[in-house]
Amino acid sequence: MTTTCLYLREDTIAAPSTPPGKGAVAVIRVSGPDAIALCERIFRSRGPRLSAQPRRMMYGTLIDPSTREPVDNGLCVAFPAPRSYTGENMAEIHTHGSEAVVRQLLEILYREGARPAEPGEFTFRAVRNGKMDLAQAEGVATLIESRTRLARAMSLRVLEGAFSRDLARIKDAVVSALVEIETQIEFPGEAEDAAVGHQLRERMQAIQAQAEVLRRRSVREQRFAQGIVVVLAGRPNVGKSSLFNRLLGRERAIVTPHPGTTRDSLEGTIELQGRPVTLVDTAGLRETREEIEAIGVRRSRELLSTSHIVLYICEAADGLLPEDRAVLEELKTRSTETRVVIVINKCDIAGKAWMPPVLDSINDTPVARASAVAEGGTDELLSVLEREVSRLLPGEADSAYLVSARQENLLSTLMERIAQAFLVLKNNSPLELAAVDLRAALQAIAELDGAQTVPDILETIFSRFCIGK
Repeated sequence: MTTTCLYLREDTIAAPSTPPGKGAVAVIRVSGPDAIALCERIFRSRGPRLSAQPRRMMYGTLIDPSTREPVDNGLCVAFPAPRSYTGENMAEIHTHGSEAVVRQLLEILYREGARPAEPGEFTFRAVRNGKMDLAQAEGVATLIESRTRLARAMSLRVLEGAFSRDLARIKDAVVSALVEIETQIEFPGEAEDAAVGHQLRERMQAIQAQAEVLRRRSVREQRFAQGIVVVLAGRPNVGKSSLFNRLLGRERAIVTPHPGTTRDSLEGTIELQGRPVTLVDTAGLRETREEIEAIGVRRSRELLSTSHIVLYICEAADGLLPEDRAVLEELKTRSTETRVVIVINKCDIAGKAWMPPVLDSINDTPVARASAVAEGGTDELLSVLEREVSRLLPGEADSAYLVSARQENLLSTLMERIAQAFLVLKNNSPLELAAVDLRAALQAIAELDGAQTVPDILETIFSRFCIGK
């Protein structure tokens, strides 16, 4: 998408808004000055014209104006400006999901005066016409890409303006502080410098607290909304791959009675507590001289300390062997953030005989019984895993936002500049330095909400959208 297209062209655009390929229904979106008039030229119905019945679905026949031949029967609806998604005249055509029908209708629309929309151009026009700010537009992108209920809810809060409202409150506070600082610079008051400095520091601390809440809601939860990593680890042949397949609900990993079958990590995704959980099946942990297996074992050990949760699996008949305890102790020293669940597998074979030797050695580490073959054999494991997932983020999800990497970087800049301004005030340094930091903070805010964003950044943002959005 070129800058010229984004900023200077206010023509009529058209594009399919449903995925390519065969389907029950296809939607074509048209937006621009001639959108409604163009659709009226290709749509015939027994009722009134589209422009006479805005925001009302009408049934009729879609035709080729040059030949008068019908293309398909379908629905059409008009959205006159400014009450439309883009803020300009807009129409939607709903047809049967035939690739041939969609292709022909698009050819007709382009011939009649529309042009193909660029990626994200409909949403860009919504931003340009004041229907949403840039933060909300990026919420559209994350909403489309969301894979779970949680990610959907977090993205929807951004789209609905919750993130923008919190950002606006911070902006107002920063502007107010900057005005006060610049007033002190230009017109020093009669109040003692110490009293003025104290008031400014208190104000800056309040702004810091506001920004920290926004950062926590936007950044901390995001890591988990995008995926919690759960690693299945343990000695060879304890049933890691069988449990992995059972949790996924499909045969993803190869299972054999031979040690060392799993040479490299395998991944699969499930959903727990509204969050995507990536399960990683790893090579069995043991000493080996076989080169390829040794590489797999080394990668398994690396994954242990970088995952959010480790399911350490042992057999019910054996309990925790010395080599298991050694791995658990190593994990405890290497990572303080990784949560560990000990999984006693093959309980359908050993019954309850495993309980005493295992419990004597686990202290406060959660334990879950499991069987990869018995009916309901993973119910207890899933229950414990859900609890551990919830403990990672207590009470945060209801108010969190799913933000883009660009927004996350700008939030970091905002926090740094506000913190620097506070240090300037704390150290009684010249107020001019604090003013510089606060102006930089406002610049970060302006790039977050789109009030001031360079064309190249806008092009990058919207080029990642699908064509029909």
